[in-house]
Amino acid sequence: MYNHQLDTFLTVADLGSFGKAAEALYISAPAVIQQVNILENRCGFKLFTRSNQGVKLTPAGKSLYEDAKTIIKLSEDSLNKAKRLADTSETTVRIATSLLFKCRLLPDIWAAISEEYPELKIEILPMADHQSRSDSFSELGTKYDLWEGIYCTKGWKGICQFLELKQTPICCAVAKNHRLAKADRLSLPDLNGEYIVMPLEGLSYELDSLRKEIKESYPTVQFVDSSYYGVDTFTLCEVNPYVLITQEVYKDIHPNLVTIPLDTPYTMPYGLIYENEQTPATKKFIAAAKKISRNSVKV
Repeated sequence: MYNHQLDTFLTVADLGSFGKAAEALYISAPAVIQQVNILENRCGFKLFTRSNQGVKLTPAGKSLYEDAKTIIKLSEDSLNKAKRLADTSETTVRIATSLLFKCRLLPDIWAAISEEYPELKIEILPMADHQSRSDSFSELGTKYDLWEGIYCTKGWKGICQFLELKQTPICCAVAKNHRLAKADRLSLPDLNGEYIVMPLEGLSYELDSLRKEIKESYPTVQFVDSSYYGVDTFTLCEVNPYVLITQEVYKDIHPNLVTIPLDTPYTMPYGLIYENEQTPATKKFIAAAKKISRNSVKV
């Protein structure tokens, strides 16, 4: 991971002598000198001042001495982390969870999977509630193996794999003092004249179709585009007279919002979002989950 001439350099600096460094490293003194000379040539500056009494670090050498320790430590940490990952990839599935991406179905799925694959283990890891899509997916396959939640059929295509467990209906969430809060169900005409919070266009075929239908039939509706759906989005609709387009599975996110079913044919796919290149453990987990998903699953 790093140039091992740094090890020789550090030993010479610590002992102040090529000869003593040679003894400590179990190599000849000329070999130590050669390695230091090569490192100095690579760096383009002198690392030591040399005399009959031994060697001393130059100012540049002192700077490299401190940084070299950090480089070696980071390299060792990186290798250890990679080794742990390699060791666990056969047996451990890392599941990300947050307030929005809760493990709603996974406990029951895991109970069934663990019977078929008793060697598998799961590790539950926290996911930041407020992070960009690119941040989330950059960690899929590195920090996490999968998470459970709504799948964006247009925006996420190709950047992850998806196992659908069910379709969840589209709903509206409003503050408890909103004029629509007492309704048992809502239809699109009820939204006329409202401010509607929705994800940006281009993420979901279903939501894009719903937006288009509302625009064409109810021109007084005003859309508030949200690039991120999280706790802040739900709070926004608590403090403003907005209607949040949401799903039934998220009705427990914010206690001060009322979630009301919306009469529309559109639903959203809900299930497991996982990496394109799965670890052996994740492959087993997903294969077993596919078998289980053939049975009806409820949230």
